[in-house]
Amino acid sequence: MSFDGKEDRRVRRTKKVLREALAELLMEKNIQNITVRELTDKADVNRSTFYANFKDIFDLYSQVEDVVIQEINEILSTEHNLDAKIFFNTLLRYIFDNKQISRLVLTDGANGVFIRRISILFKDLCVECWIKEYNLKCSENELEPYAQFFLSGSIGVIREWVSSNYEYPLDNVMALLSDIDYGFGNHIKDKFI
Repeated sequence: MSFDGKEDRRVRRTKKVLREALAELLMEKNIQNITVRELTDKADVNRSTFYANFKDIFDLYSQVEDVVIQEINEILSTEHNLDAKIFFNTLLRYIFDNKQISRLVLTDGANGVFIRRISILFKDLCVECWIKEYNLKCSENELEPYAQFFLSGSIGVIREWVSSNYEYPLDNVMALLSDIDYGFGNHIKDKFI
């Protein structure tokens, strides 16, 4: 993850341990119930160091969320023209390779803003891909409810996988999402062609 690329090594390390501590605490409680003292104790970081880098816990969370959105957007812009299996493999590999950060933004303890932001990114991509792939003549507005339904299920599968501490093998989750994509794509094709 390319978080904080221009900072010195000590600052990057401090931010990393704070992110990891926040991710661990979010497995136990909601972000609103986490105190700075609790976070800094868990990360073994001085509170003044925390405040030198962040206004509050929500600022830390927001910065992590922004970076993840940016990196997923980069994946979407380079991988969305590929086969669904390749796309899901790339996306799930990113999530798996960034476990702590993924837990931070995808578990129930997170604030929900990330899920809304990522849904908007994916919804627009879904609609664009369906129109292009199936040569549909319908409007984007007609497809948006279908994209939202599809994304709610897909994101739900990913969130469950992350919440279960990646209990299911990556290949199984990738195959499941690819199958869902294939089936839903056929439904869209039948409905709008």
